[in-house]
Amino acid sequence: MKRYAEHTSSLLYGVVTIIPLAIYYEISMFLVHRGMTAEVRNAADVMFKRLFASIGFDGPIAGVIMFAILFIISAIKQGAHKEKTGITIHWHYYPVMLAESALYAMLLFAMMALSMNMMSLPAMALSPVDIGYCLGAGVYEELLFRALLLQGLLFLAGKLPGKTPLLKTAALLASALLFAGAHYIGAAGDDFAWLTFLTRTLGGVLLGLVYMLRGLGPAVYTHAIYDVYTILL
Repeated sequence: MKRYAEHTSSLLYGVVTIIPLAIYYEISMFLVHRGMTAEVRNAADVMFKRLFASIGFDGPIAGVIMFAILFIISAIKQGAHKEKTGITIHWHYYPVMLAESALYAMLLFAMMALSMNMMSLPAMALSPVDIGYCLGAGVYEELLFRALLLQGLLFLAGKLPGKTPLLKTAALLASALLFAGAHYIGAAGDDFAWLTFLTRTLGGVLLGLVYMLRGLGPAVYTHAIYDVYTILL
């Protein structure tokens, strides 16, 4: 169990296991937006694509470059450049990680549903495009708010003078607040309400804890499966 936890919480395992989700998302977006002048994509995805477009990488190539960079960074961090270490991905852990993430997602869904009074009759229908949007939200929002924002704040918390646990708690809360607030920005954003804002903040805290304790892979899958639950349940 210890080896499973250590392996699946590594950045390399997280990057490798979320690449298929990103590929599915990109294919579904390509198919649904064929012939259209405007696309409806995940906001975090748009932010990343604009960043890479500013340095000359546009369209699907931006995603390829981004994940190539993530893979190289995570592989080096894990010691892939060292002869004795190399790269090892235990795929037999994948179903267990998927089940683990599904449990976290159910906890997140129950918390959100009870606090926002979301309980309703199940939709019992999920289109391939719906799945694409769920996977895209899981991948790109977790990369932005947890792997980039929260990880950056945690790094600063470890460098600043003071009580590190308290600073890390503040970092977790700050990232959760920004995550919640992002849902109300832009033309497609929701109308602001304190109940939904506070509930999404709690959701951001839970996802942040999953990221801190279990790594990028479980955090992405928890988020993506939670989004599927919101459509099906």
